[in-house]
Amino acid sequence: MTTSSLKTLALLGCFAAGLCSVATAQDSGALIDALVRKGILNDQEAEDIRADLTRDFSTQSSAGKLDLSSNVTRLKLTGDARVRYQYDNEQQNPQGTANDRDRNRYRYRVRFGALADLGPKWTAAFRLETASGATSTNADMGNGTDNFGKTDETVYFGQAYINFHDTHVLGSDAIDIRLGKLPHKFNTPGVNGFWIDSDINFEGIAEEIVYNDIAIKDSTLSFRAGQFLLNNNAANAGAGPTGTTGTTGSTGAGSKDVDPSLLLMAQAEFATKTFKVAPTLVAFAAPSSHDRGANTAALQASDTNVYTDLATVLVPFEYMFFIGQQPAAAYATYGYNFQGEERAQRLASATTPALKALVDDDAQLFNVGLRYGQTKLAGDYQLVGEYRYVGNGAYSSLLLDSDFNGGLLNGQGFILSGTYNWTAAVSSTITYFNSFNIEANRAVGATRGNGYGEAQVLQIDLSAKF
Repeated sequence: MTTSSLKTLALLGCFAAGLCSVATAQDSGALIDALVRKGILNDQEAEDIRADLTRDFSTQSSAGKLDLSSNVTRLKLTGDARVRYQYDNEQQNPQGTANDRDRNRYRYRVRFGALADLGPKWTAAFRLETASGATSTNADMGNGTDNFGKTDETVYFGQAYINFHDTHVLGSDAIDIRLGKLPHKFNTPGVNGFWIDSDINFEGIAEEIVYNDIAIKDSTLSFRAGQFLLNNNAANAGAGPTGTTGTTGSTGAGSKDVDPSLLLMAQAEFATKTFKVAPTLVAFAAPSSHDRGANTAALQASDTNVYTDLATVLVPFEYMFFIGQQPAAAYATYGYNFQGEERAQRLASATTPALKALVDDDAQLFNVGLRYGQTKLAGDYQLVGEYRYVGNGAYSSLLLDSDFNGGLLNGQGFILSGTYNWTAAVSSTITYFNSFNIEANRAVGATRGNGYGEAQVLQIDLSAKF
């Protein structure tokens, strides 16, 4: 059969697929991409077919009355809603005083996003979220100045990014590059994520390249990296070379930090049907301090404002198996900060110098967990049990799961969680977190480097995704 005939059949096939149903019309892009890869269609012919499908879809389908830009080849809308009851005592309860700061909270979360394919290799996406926190998208009911008011809550952009994806680059099976405020692809097994809170959307650039069937059939070898902005010092008022006058009119020693502070990540993951292992490096890159030179004791004590003393190597591992007919997995992560001693000493001595002699070089963090079941269809359920340990100099509270030990260092304890699917889209989850200080001699809750002494959190969720 001639190439011209194949092109004609491809065109007719795509038209037929497009006229059959809305779903088929939108999914025909995969067929077109396959024909391009096989050399049956060139890029221009593929784009012409996409345009014809879009036009016919809009004129012959009632759903096609949604008027999309001709640049959009596919638009996907997604979202979820959740209501939560939460008990916690994560407020500071100093030793020797009554535990009078426990809280009962009634919360909700809504996220809504859109992903637009802009041809065979480009995608743009955004997601709107409740609440402004980096590690929380929960809003509290009854927290406003006016009962049942609508003026106390704001919608935020949780994600906004542009994505380039391709195949056969550097011999790979897939390449993915994201720029903006973006979701990550790093392997971080654990309830809500362990070493990266599941609510975090990084700001910067992330890359992934994937090779299939390396050494073992049905295996994947993935290399991931991220260069993320922590603080753009160049954007701060008064920033400029040391001894010069900045935009605020101040002359400033230490204001030379005009380059941004960065969080650097790199991960190599080898995965098969039964196991995954993903050695990872997480590090801060100078300059560090927000204040460009003041570097007060309070600032030094803040684990979230001084971006130094972090060069942590982590090794996440997961082994998948079956118990009866149910899928199960055992997972663990071990991490060690090679600058853990400096980090622990700085966080302890910045506010209370006498603590410095009492602080051990606790540069380790790890978790160990077991997951049973799955949550795909109605009637499915999943049970998870996990133990965590985060040394006082092991990591940064910027990244840790905020529900365990308030996302702080110097904490250990366990997590129990269970989820039941009422339908494929609606589920209920109960999760209990229990944590306590590793080093009890540290001042309870004094800085972000310390835990609360002991913290319990109970969450009961009803969630729906659409």
